[in-house]
Amino acid sequence: MFHLLMPSHERFLHGGGRVPYPISCVRATQIVRHPTIICTKGEYHIMTSKERREARYHRRQARRLENKRARCESLGGLKKAFSYRKMFFHGKKCCNSVGWKQSTQNFGLHLFSGTARRRKDILKGRYKFKKCSHFTLTERGKIRPIDAPHVTDRQIHKTLCNEVLIPLYSPSMIYDNGASQRGKGLHWAYRRLEEQLRWHFRRYGRQGGVFLLDLKGFFPNAPHAALYQRHQQLIFDPGLRALADSVVASSPCPTPGRGMPLGVEPSQQEMVALPSSIDNWIKCQAGVHVAGHYMDDYYIALPDIEELKKLAREVVRRFEAMGIRVNKRKCKIIPLTKPFRFCKVRFTLTESGAVKRNGCRDGMKRSRRKLKFFQREVAAGRRTLADAAEYAQSQRGYYRSFDDHGRLLRLERLAYAIFGGVKLCSKSLKTEPKSA
Repeated sequence: MFHLLMPSHERFLHGGGRVPYPISCVRATQIVRHPTIICTKGEYHIMTSKERREARYHRRQARRLENKRARCESLGGLKKAFSYRKMFFHGKKCCNSVGWKQSTQNFGLHLFSGTARRRKDILKGRYKFKKCSHFTLTERGKIRPIDAPHVTDRQIHKTLCNEVLIPLYSPSMIYDNGASQRGKGLHWAYRRLEEQLRWHFRRYGRQGGVFLLDLKGFFPNAPHAALYQRHQQLIFDPGLRALADSVVASSPCPTPGRGMPLGVEPSQQEMVALPSSIDNWIKCQAGVHVAGHYMDDYYIALPDIEELKKLAREVVRRFEAMGIRVNKRKCKIIPLTKPFRFCKVRFTLTESGAVKRNGCRDGMKRSRRKLKFFQREVAAGRRTLADAAEYAQSQRGYYRSFDDHGRLLRLERLAYAIFGGVKLCSKSLKTEPKSA
């Protein structure tokens, strides 16, 4: 039978608070976890399990807030984050691969004095961003609007991203977020999904399914209110927060209060970290191991289809409550016994547990058409075999990362046939002079 071992009465009368309330047992071999009591002015109250969980939650929240403040304080404020040395370093990086432009050459010519002038304006809070250069790109039949900032604004954007946004945003992002992060990328996301599918097979076989979610107009429909709220939660310095807010407010968007432009570096970092709250809910609270995303493409796998449907509805509801639109026509649940597509790649979980990756079929069709286009260009004298060899080498490198030996062999045979028996190799043809 259990009996309570009460401490001395004076201990509770002077300076109350939370005191461990030990429980002893008649048998010494039995160990019972100590509950907790709250004492105020000699009154005793044993905490319930719900109250202990709430107290533990509040302690963790306070600890997380302290860590956020410590990370923000380590930046040193606006003056240290935007020091002359850092701005000059990132300004030189802005000239990489675009040194042929007249605006870039003028920027590099006055980099010393221009950096000092822009830093002075930033510290006084009077810097104004210039208008972006708008143009469109057609990618696989899809028109994408691009807004390219001026090179002087790129210096500010690059400094803000590398010195403020990345150090503050990265700790809150999940490991399975593979977009726009150092050491990660599209092929990293493919390998990570492959590892997770093998993990699922070792425990559940091919039971269950995978939920594929796509966000509608991720960049054009980004809610500014959610971005401002994220700045309020993670950027405690008022100067840095005001600068980050001004970047969002100055972004060209057709809809007021919505949209982040493609081609601006801070918008890339903002959108990568925007769904972090939902990502952490899926991983931590829902306890889903096989889950991840690459920008706006999500995948979630569970061994039970019915549980997966309930989780899918909850995830969609959370996205809509956050102001992020979901393309419900592209959302689907596919059994793991069937192949599915993620980011233009076909994944198949076989009966033996092996995971097959196959490249995009439309991409192979475009590669074959492009080789025939090079054949006409070489025959007309507008291009050389070295140009065709560079393209063929790039396609080889792409399809070698997948299980597409047959497709790659057919592409090699086509290149060998249309160029008159000449095997395209960039190393042997790179010294060939190019036509004017």
